[in-house]
Amino acid sequence: MHSKTTRRTVLATALATLAGGAATADVFQISMPLGGTSGTFYTQGAGIADFINGRTDVMRIVPSTSGGSVENIRLVGSGQAEFAIAFDGHIYSAWNGEGTFEREYQEYRQLGPAQKTSGWNYAVLADSGINSVEDLAGKDFVPGAPGSGSASDADLFLEHIGLYDDINIAYYSWGELGRMLTDGDIDGFNRTGSAPAGWAQEIDATRSVKILDLEPQIDESGFLEEYPFFTKVEVPADTYSGQEEAAVTYGQGVQWIVHKDVPDEVVTEFMNLAYSEEGAAHLDRTFPDHAHREEDWLRELFVPMHPAAVAYWEEQGVEVPEPLRN
Repeated sequence: MHSKTTRRTVLATALATLAGGAATADVFQISMPLGGTSGTFYTQGAGIADFINGRTDVMRIVPSTSGGSVENIRLVGSGQAEFAIAFDGHIYSAWNGEGTFEREYQEYRQLGPAQKTSGWNYAVLADSGINSVEDLAGKDFVPGAPGSGSASDADLFLEHIGLYDDINIAYYSWGELGRMLTDGDIDGFNRTGSAPAGWAQEIDATRSVKILDLEPQIDESGFLEEYPFFTKVEVPADTYSGQEEAAVTYGQGVQWIVHKDVPDEVVTEFMNLAYSEEGAAHLDRTFPDHAHREEDWLRELFVPMHPAAVAYWEEQGVEVPEPLRN
């Protein structure tokens, strides 16, 4: 990754390029940390990077693996990366230096929606005898991949309802979890996303799977009141062969973030391409759970937007409230 000095030089070069229009000047280099290669952040981010790189001479996006939402915010918030994807709750917590974040990160800005509301899916085999989150006591459960936002907020919920210390917790990479569940190495795991999820359907093809209903614990513990960036998400009955009844879990939105010093011209180029109908159609093929056509998303923003993003959305007829302006 670039040092801060190199990054400032690149910023200055990009500004000079954009102002002067020199055809031979350097292209603005974008570092985009995302997540594990089999995760939703990487799938979407790599897809949009491929789309943009083929249509611009202003920037070159290099997507990379990372620990996910928490690490992405730390990288962008400390100036080690330019663009990334992150969960609403982590965006809020990092800004205020709460929860997982040891200090405030306020060097990043929001751009707009990335993915549809992502649910925390606690998956078990239908014949496991595990019918509620309380039944995980004494069982081997994986909250998510090491260092991921999915794992962090599964831990948050289990700690909030007082079950974390009663469960045998371990963390493994996303690619291992389906096999570990069907082989009996673990009793359940959490993975975020909408339903039906491809990873769950793969398991369901050979072993009936179901998602645990968390609604009683969500309601009784006051989880949504304590953490208002979460909302209830329903997995309908018959979504999977073992899903005889609907399951309610918790979820949150996923947003694009950017370092505050990325030039307006670069952010504008990103917005014009990423949120174009052509860009959305590209994601329809590579990651259909994107939210690049989402209309009701301002309610999910908690920190200021980049000024170029404000200008873009206002051109689209969106009224951006004052607290979200840089």
